[in-house]
Amino acid sequence: MPIRLPAPTPRPGGPNDQGMNRIALNPAALGVDDQCALRPRSFATLWESQDTRRARWGGFGPCVQDGDCPTCPIFRAEPQHLDAFASRILVRIAADGRPHLMNRAEDGWASLSIRWTWQELARLDGWTLGRRHHDEHSEGFWLEHAVPDG
Repeated sequence: MPIRLPAPTPRPGGPNDQGMNRIALNPAALGVDDQCALRPRSFATLWESQDTRRARWGGFGPCVQDGDCPTCPIFRAEPQHLDAFASRILVRIAADGRPHLMNRAEDGWASLSIRWTWQELARLDGWTLGRRHHDEHSEGFWLEHAVPDG
């Protein structure tokens, strides 16, 4: 499965035959590097990170190991563990884009919440991404406790 997501390269063409013209804005010209499919920054990229064959460059954090995935500290990190009494938990997305695990979904932002990072959610063990959620408080999604096989 791909984890390193190479930055796109410009298509040949334009006045210099290297894809550059007066209005070209491409990753190489902006100094953008490869990205890591294990470093999501939104719900969409979190979903892609669950099966990195779906992942495409854009919306992920930068690669920190120059594509050497087997030695990468993110790749080698232990899975995150979450204990909860409920079989599903609402994750609200705050105005700043950060995910918050909610204690009582029905109380909106008045409920106790724990802020996590998208990267931590990508490494969460024993939980799967559920349906999207939207109410008067914010948008978000459900985490559902995975039932072990057997």
